[in-house]
Amino acid sequence: MVPHLILSPRNTDDMTRLSATAKELGWTVECLGGWRIAQSSTPSERLAIYGEPLFVRVVAAQIGRVMLEPPHDWLVHLPFGLLQRRVEALTLGELARLTWPRFLKPPDDKLFPAAVYESPNSLLARADLNASEAVLASDPVRFVTEFRVHLLRGKALSCSRYCVDGELDTSSSDPDCIDASHFAERVALEANESTPPAVVVDVGRLESGVWAVIEANPCFGAGIYEGDVAGVLDVLLEACRPIDESDPALAAFKYPVVLDE
Repeated sequence: MVPHLILSPRNTDDMTRLSATAKELGWTVECLGGWRIAQSSTPSERLAIYGEPLFVRVVAAQIGRVMLEPPHDWLVHLPFGLLQRRVEALTLGELARLTWPRFLKPPDDKLFPAAVYESPNSLLARADLNASEAVLASDPVRFVTEFRVHLLRGKALSCSRYCVDGELDTSSSDPDCIDASHFAERVALEANESTPPAVVVDVGRLESGVWAVIEANPCFGAGIYEGDVAGVLDVLLEACRPIDESDPALAAFKYPVVLDE
């Protein structure tokens, strides 16, 4: 069965690269004009979808698929040795009990900017944020270099540096890509039960030179930077699963979208 790649209507450099490489590999490629799949469409059994995360989830649901993605509290369950910092999952209403400063980020959306906060006051004062909203809070650390690793069943298929000293700086030829890939594979091995078989893990070097996990992201919406596009395509294929698949080991990695009739 020939693999089929579905892309969102947005025309980005990553989508252009994915499309070109997929065609070179003999895939069929479809760039949608909107968020709806034609009712007459018969998707390939080997399907990959890439675009904005919500777009991908909605399109997948229309064709009987669900995407694999890391649990929203994935970081919280990693050992200190992989994180090199404390990470807590809590709600906005619980922020007042923390010591400050703290790095705060929303687990699964962009409700507020991920950043180091000197206090919770600016967030608590926002009328549009509910006290029950989930937050990940961690000790502030400084990453000197940051790398994006696409993992397939625990093996690194793509690695790209994307940041140096807090500034965008991409490279696939950085010698540290080798160590970054090995460290990400170690993370997947040690956190095997909480890590989906297709995932993006961002890792980095701290000022001390020690490697640490930054975060994990769904592969179907993550930027590629200077990574190996063919490897990324293989990871995307693994992430798109039949919605009626019964493998209990994958249940924790599925967040199906319920569509209105």
